[in-house]
Amino acid sequence: MFKDIPILYVVAALLLMYLIAYFVRFRSKNVDAFDKMKLSLVLFGIYAVVLWLCLPSTPALETFGYPETVSDIRNESQILRLLQDYNKAIVRTANVLHWFLFGFIFFFMTNIYLYTTHRENQFNSKNKQ
Repeated sequence: MFKDIPILYVVAALLLMYLIAYFVRFRSKNVDAFDKMKLSLVLFGIYAVVLWLCLPSTPALETFGYPETVSDIRNESQILRLLQDYNKAIVRTANVLHWFLFGFIFFFMTNIYLYTTHRENQFNSKNKQ
């Protein structure tokens, strides 16, 4: 679906969506950390689905067939086209994986931070009473 759009544009749009949703939903400072974690997990789900839609369709690569002998290859342009298609699919998959890992670590660390600040505030409020 998003195979022709550069991955960097997709990731930038998704991070912008995350920031807008975060600031619109949580304007006040007195918000439960678990509400922030829920929003973060929903946005990560959207992020993962959009990146999944950016992956190239790998079953299409199998339709070229696998030449078993040298006589199956008719000319050099056929080899060049096959190698270019494979290369584009591999590069696109590596880019999507790279940005998925970046997003996963970002959202994971954000949720860990939210949880630890929630627990810290919970313990500090008990000590003040």
